[in-house]
Amino acid sequence: MARPVVAAVVGSFLWGGLALGEPLKIGVLTDMSGVIADTVGRGSVIAAELAVSDAGGTALGRTIEIISADHQLKPDVGLTIARRWFDEEHVEAIADIPVSTIALGIQNLAHTKGKIALISGSGTLDLYGKSCSPTGFVWTFDTSVLPRAPVLSAAESGVKKWFAVGPDYSFGHQMERGVADAVKETGGQLVGTRRAAIGTSDYASLLLAAEEARPDAIASSFAGHDGVLLIENAVEFGLLQKGIRIAGLMLFESDVHSLGLDRMKGIYTTTAFYWDTDDNTRNFAKRFSEKTGRPPSALQAGVYSSVTHYLKAVKAAGTTSGPEVAKKMHELPISDLTTPSARIRADGRVLRDMFLVQVKSPEESKGPWDYFKVVRRMKVDELMSEAPNPDCKLASQ
Repeated sequence: MARPVVAAVVGSFLWGGLALGEPLKIGVLTDMSGVIADTVGRGSVIAAELAVSDAGGTALGRTIEIISADHQLKPDVGLTIARRWFDEEHVEAIADIPVSTIALGIQNLAHTKGKIALISGSGTLDLYGKSCSPTGFVWTFDTSVLPRAPVLSAAESGVKKWFAVGPDYSFGHQMERGVADAVKETGGQLVGTRRAAIGTSDYASLLLAAEEARPDAIASSFAGHDGVLLIENAVEFGLLQKGIRIAGLMLFESDVHSLGLDRMKGIYTTTAFYWDTDDNTRNFAKRFSEKTGRPPSALQAGVYSSVTHYLKAVKAAGTTSGPEVAKKMHELPISDLTTPSARIRADGRVLRDMFLVQVKSPEESKGPWDYFKVVRRMKVDELMSEAPNPDCKLASQ
């Protein structure tokens, strides 16, 4: 059933099973109305609800309740909601949390309150680096992994010269460094970089600079509308026809849907989840799409996986105490419909396989939302180190 929680809260989902005691509350803090709402938003809430359903609706004799809110992409709004949830609503864990500045603040707050942060929507390295937390988890992606898959794979095809473009703020800067590190590792050359403000209306000058550098490939870390516009401008410039490979590092199915296969075809991206990978992902996508009209994004699938694992840990630990549940989360292997095999590193980063995918042509697509073809499954040991981030204070404990 649904009921209001606070002004910014969208609603709540309470499993209808019979249980004793106060509900076990999990908050989904997300972007409901901004530029990334299609890849998180209501779909992240639905994903959390499906995780609760698959867990049986109860834990330790308590019904499980999902509440949700729109942080409006504002750190102060996000922290205000999180603090209210922890202090007044008795929320035990917060999931999704897109936007790195918001995720960093809430992960720290959760630690001080003895609560859990299940971060699927953010990927700054600081979350499991200098700002790591014993009760914080980075589930889906980060700014090192997303560039590595396309750069490493392309190097095997002789692609050596890269040009990096992205938004001019901390996340974009980290992605740029991720591209540079991956290119250096393969013996390639980063022939140039360009940054632009969020909401830029035309990327012609940026793409002209990229073309003049004569790269084999361009890596774009623009997301949402900005990412779509960058690729649209690149197609209009005929860069793909000129033999330049384009990797949209923050490209999702909803972006392809908005621009169309005809203009997006051939673009590469990295994803932790694709709905048409196997029977489990297809079955999960079917249930999800019955409620949303579209298959889940990787970030939404990450919410399902993180909430599922959290609830398994609660039951195994026999408590909702954040520190105790976090220890159990580290001990248990991750296995669910969207993430068949993964584990959690000491710094809170989930070690998982990723997929390098390419946007299909209209002729290759078999129907609605059949947008990606898997080029290669990138094994975790190709992309991530077993060693914790050395900047994380937990690494030496």
